[in-house]
Amino acid sequence: EFCIRRLGIKYMNNRIKEFINLWVGKRLESIHCACEILDFGFSGDFVLHGMGLTRVFLNDDIIITTLDYNSWDQTDPKNNDEWYNKDKYQDQIIGGIVTSIRINIFNDLFIEMNNGVRIECYIANAYPHYDEEQEQWLLFEHTNDHSGRFLTAYNKKLSLEQ
Repeated sequence: EFCIRRLGIKYMNNRIKEFINLWVGKRLESIHCACEILDFGFSGDFVLHGMGLTRVFLNDDIIITTLDYNSWDQTDPKNNDEWYNKDKYQDQIIGGIVTSIRINIFNDLFIEMNNGVRIECYIANAYPHYDEEQEQWLLFEHTNDHSGRFLTAYNKKLSLEQ
């Protein structure tokens, strides 16, 4: 396991750099909601789970956020703005090809695609006091034999497991 605390991509472990660079050229094939999580499936069985504050932009307009889950009809938890907006915009989102991916010094993730879509995953928690660090976002290779790599962003660190 490789772990890096509070370092931007410039200083990142080469294995982490190599892993995130694999995402360039991948096609977004699916987007799903699971409560306050946005799940993105990319070609080659690459997956992004946005568990903290995750925002999706279309041509510089915010169209979906994980916080939209909290806006619902107070009757059915499936009737919320996160799921509504995902259904409304998914045809415009799906199909984009990743043109760039980067992680900033705070371990926020930014993915840009050639169709005007940008996905941003922000670290949403500070220093944990009552519990362990929380997963904020996760990039991984989905393989049948579970041999794929997992890059997990926590409150204050990145962890690459293989």
